[in-house]
Amino acid sequence: MPNFLTVAALRMKSYLKDADLLLILSALPIILLFILAPSTFELSWAGFGKLGRGGLFFVLFFLGFEILDLRNVAHLRLSRGRKVALGVTVILALGYFGALGLSEGFVNLVYSLGRMLGAAGEVSNSWLMGMDYLVLTAYMAVLAFVLFNLRAVRGIVTPIVLGIGMLGFYLLDAFFPYGEIGPLQFWANFIVAGVALISRLFGLPIYGLQNYLTIAGTKGFFRLAVYWPSVGVQSMIIYSLVMVVVAAKLDAPLMRKLTYLVVGVAGTIFLNVIRIFTIAYYGYAYATTGQQLDAFHNSVGEILFPIWIAVFLVIVLQIENRLAEREPSRAPRVSRSHRRRLKPRKSSGR
Repeated sequence: MPNFLTVAALRMKSYLKDADLLLILSALPIILLFILAPSTFELSWAGFGKLGRGGLFFVLFFLGFEILDLRNVAHLRLSRGRKVALGVTVILALGYFGALGLSEGFVNLVYSLGRMLGAAGEVSNSWLMGMDYLVLTAYMAVLAFVLFNLRAVRGIVTPIVLGIGMLGFYLLDAFFPYGEIGPLQFWANFIVAGVALISRLFGLPIYGLQNYLTIAGTKGFFRLAVYWPSVGVQSMIIYSLVMVVVAAKLDAPLMRKLTYLVVGVAGTIFLNVIRIFTIAYYGYAYATTGQQLDAFHNSVGEILFPIWIAVFLVIVLQIENRLAEREPSRAPRVSRSHRRRLKPRKSSGR
């Protein structure tokens, strides 16, 4: 048995790269919180008694996506001071997310901080979720810097963009709830108009006017006030930004990058319209009460967006890899200049 364990350990060591440590350490606090509070990891937008921490796993997914490139170019540079900083950083992150799962008093403390700053903590969990993304994003960036260097922080730009985007929109929702932000509410009205158009094409009694959906259902009549957080506007914009970042990093001709970008953004917007149409159709065909319609809305949640993005990225990478096979000199995933920027400088640290 000891020989087997030794062989297994050696094989694992030969497979793992230095960059994998960044993903492992980044995931530890989120896994801890998931173990302590699994019911808070819905794939939905937070609000009205619900949390949507499932999105934290998608930040880690995109971190893993970036580490595929870092594995061959990033190497640990741990001096004594960096080891101390690494230990302190990991302990603080584990302490924060562990306290969220173990202590209701700590959660209330986070809420009270938001209320002191003017967040609408009484009606929304957006402040708490914003702090989750703030801590996770800062934690990943500090880990990358301590383990490697500043170039490694730039090398994980996709999960950082996703984390900062989610943080920004949760803070907007916390400080300006409902339809108080005109440009974002315009997008909500645009989505409602799209749902009304599809309903008209299918001859369904689902009508949209500005930010109101009126559903003359077979088992009930519903009039819904639609605000930007409830129609996935934030996910639509954030994942579109992710598309921009990924397209910029691909080693592909400009026209192909633009094609990927346009298809990705258009697909994300269309998916959002289809998601809200599905909810409206459920209200038309099945729902008997507003509570049932709300429950269906929460179950559909935000899950379609990350699935769509993951599938889209896989398709893009498959296309690029096959094209690269025809051009052996071209790197299939990211540009060579990007790889050069990630190479660490020699350190004199001990």
